[in-house]
Amino acid sequence: MGYTSFFKYMADRHLEGHDALVSRNFVFPLPIFVKDKVSVIKTEQAFRVLLAEYRATLELAGLVRTDTRQILAQRQQPDGISIAVEKQYYDINDVVCGSCQVTYFATVENDRLRFHMVEYTDIKAPMPLDQISIFKAA
Repeated sequence: MGYTSFFKYMADRHLEGHDALVSRNFVFPLPIFVKDKVSVIKTEQAFRVLLAEYRATLELAGLVRTDTRQILAQRQQPDGISIAVEKQYYDINDVVCGSCQVTYFATVENDRLRFHMVEYTDIKAPMPLDQISIFKAA
């Protein structure tokens, strides 16, 4: 089963500011791993604040679009799945300015993905991730 279109849809909604729509797919508290460090987002409201901060940071860096491609999806347990995606970030001239790999650990509930943990790896500069509060500590 492919998830590329789902993650593309969610990335587009995030950049449009539809944080409530994006956040409803996550389970809280939500651990987010970056560079082998973890930050735990305790509530959906805190996650929405993080999404807004992330979007503002991307905009300040001149990044206007993302492209997401599924790399791998595999069953973790009878009801669990991990989905790895590659994200590329583009500037106004449609030039790739950064990338990272993100692995989402999820369950499927009522035909909907519910994310329980997120891990950022293979972060390639110049990514503005390190200017976002939870990533500064990483």
